[in-house]
Amino acid sequence: MRADEADLTLDDDDGTAVVSFSAFEAWQHCIPFLTDEQSARIAERLKRHAVAGENGCILYDGTRNNDGYGRMSVRRFGRIAKYLTHRLSWWLAHGEEIPFYMEIAHKCDTPACFNPKHLEKKRRTYNRRDSAVNTNIKRALKVAAMREAA
Repeated sequence: MRADEADLTLDDDDGTAVVSFSAFEAWQHCIPFLTDEQSARIAERLKRHAVAGENGCILYDGTRNNDGYGRMSVRRFGRIAKYLTHRLSWWLAHGEEIPFYMEIAHKCDTPACFNPKHLEKKRRTYNRRDSAVNTNIKRALKVAAMREAA
């Protein structure tokens, strides 16, 4: 379901999430290095590519990198730059620059999600540590399931 067809913060009968416009209400700021007009165009592009996911995630159905993160090209200072969609969503929601030692982390552990409510700013070292822990937990659960099946 596309964001422009979505109901307000309701779940479908089958339990799948519906993209809600309330998630986009947080986008009240301009991206720090872009004009208001450019920021508005990026917000519209993100909304066009929004697809409902599980647990309230808003997934990007456009181009993704090898790790599954949404990626969008933006013209900046006459050049094309590629940005991760969750970072663009963070900038639109908070309007502040992200220091070089910080990363925008997913609380939901879904790389394609760009719901501003699922994002938080974290120090790079903490984000990498949490990512490694989550990867190890997922790997351990997978091994346990394989052993149980055998």
